[in-house]
Amino acid sequence: MTELLKEIGQILGDLLRSGLDTGGPSAAEKLRALSGRCEAAGLHTGAALLDELAGKLAARPHALQKDDLPLTDTLCRLVRYEELCRQKLQEESVVARWQCLAEEQEQDT
Repeated sequence: MTELLKEIGQILGDLLRSGLDTGGPSAAEKLRALSGRCEAAGLHTGAALLDELAGKLAARPHALQKDDLPLTDTLCRLVRYEELCRQKLQEESVVARWQCLAEEQEQDT
């Protein structure tokens, strides 16, 4: 899960650094592949957002009037989703660590 979130963060960072003009079809393919992996891992919202972003990126070169606001909105929602997932994983890790420590202390007494 951590590796998947890292990959999502990397591709989003690449899109933000390179700009939406350079994203195009190759980025859309990567996003769709990540979407499938997210779906398999149970990250259904992430999969849906990645699919949505991929569709908007793929359609962008064919549009006469470039309206990047909906695309940027999806991108920002996906960045926030990725942050929340990382935060949740960190919280679960802390809880698991505390439970292990509590069990060790219980065994020592």
